Amino acid sequence: MTRAASLFLGVLSLFSVARTATAAPAADAVAEGTTGAWLGTWLPKWLIRGTSVGLAYWQWLGILLVVVAGLLFDLLVRHLLHRVWRGYSMRRLQREPDPRLARKAVRPFGLTGQALVWYFGLTPLDLPAPALVVVQMAARLVLVVGSVWAAYRLTDLFSEFLMRRAEQTATKFDDVLVPLLRKTLKVFATAVGLVYMADAFRIEIVPLLTGLGIGGLAVAFAAKDSIENFFGSVTVILDRPFEIGDWVVIEGIEGTVEELGLRSTRIRTFYNSQVTVPNASLVRARVDNYGRRRFRRFKTHVDVTYDTPPEKIEAFCAGIREVILAHPYTRKDYFHVWLNEFGAASLRILVYMFHETPDWATELRERHRFMLDVIRLAARLHVEFAFPTQTLHVYNEQHGLPVKTPPPPGEDAERDAWEQGRQAVRELTAEAPWRTGRPGPVRFGDVLTTEAGDDPPPSEPPRRRG
Repeated sequence: MTRAASLFLGVLSLFSVARTATAAPAADAVAEGTTGAWLGTWLPKWLIRGTSVGLAYWQWLGILLVVVAGLLFDLLVRHLLHRVWRGYSMRRLQREPDPRLARKAVRPFGLTGQALVWYFGLTPLDLPAPALVVVQMAARLVLVVGSVWAAYRLTDLFSEFLMRRAEQTATKFDDVLVPLLRKTLKVFATAVGLVYMADAFRIEIVPLLTGLGIGGLAVAFAAKDSIENFFGSVTVILDRPFEIGDWVVIEGIEGTVEELGLRSTRIRTFYNSQVTVPNASLVRARVDNYGRRRFRRFKTHVDVTYDTPPEKIEAFCAGIREVILAHPYTRKDYFHVWLNEFGAASLRILVYMFHETPDWATELRERHRFMLDVIRLAARLHVEFAFPTQTLHVYNEQHGLPVKTPPPPGEDAERDAWEQGRQAVRELTAEAPWRTGRPGPVRFGDVLTTEAGDDPPPSEPPRRRG
């Protein structure tokens, strides 16, 4: 980019000089008070008065020196910024920066410095007015492009810094705000660059804006959807119906929010496709945010056989309650475990409980652990699960079956049954690894590398949503 800009400026300089050769001053007519008159006391007369293609030799030499000075200043700026970046990376990030990335990052700053040297260095050379205008326009064009490019790089660095700070906070609102801020700053830098570019080419801004005002109605109709999408994004930022990473359902579209832009919101569905939703539709859409759930409900029925004694059912229900109280991710202040229905082929025990987990994967893992402990509890108490069966009893009228009357329960039968269930759970979970520490959320890498029967290594507890 820098070499191309130098070549472009050189071609324009030669072209403008050739066009103005006939208007160049005579070799013996060096005006008083000019750079040529001042250099006449230092340089040989032939260098001051000699001309080629309409310019004095010293002017050609000055153009060459200005171009070389711009290139050297470009190298100096990039070298200094590269050293500063390397020192920052080694001091703060404790790692060597990527050389290719570093070169790309500092390149626009060197281009901007080079254009400044060209712009201010060509003015004292007493070039003909038309040539000077063309050359300065070219230098200002390179300056505007380099400045906008440098503003883009500064915006990216600033956004990266803000994103690292945002990752350290509990709330995800800043995760949405930082990308929008980066895009807004880039749009602003582009607009400012276009204004300065128009000024460099001597384009009148006021008549242009007046023309836009006259055709403003047509522009408003043409940009109606874009304006609605922009204000839709502003509404999403202010109202905060969802955040980056939330599991949402928007007008039948279910997935995880991946990005919130100025025009649209991108949702990654659970079959890994990306759906783009215009922000204008979010103003009127109904957003069901599953990511905002503090508790995740789990409701099921545990069916046991009809021949299960009442005392075992009491013990089994009490044991399930103890499992809920013992597990680390279950809600302890609200749950229900009761014999609830007489089914067609079983006695149905209602289990109504909640998990407090940060994501769906952890919820599935904890539900899996809970159900396995219920199965172990049933085996410990000799409670059999029921499945749809039919039993055919043939009654012999001549030899009636004796009626068995169960003995009446004792005074402490219910208390003994409860204690039996609790004790069974205590013995069952005494060696469970989660007794010593609350396991962290699911990490898929841990799941893949953990052997069956082992718990994944503990990690950070889930962050509270702000």
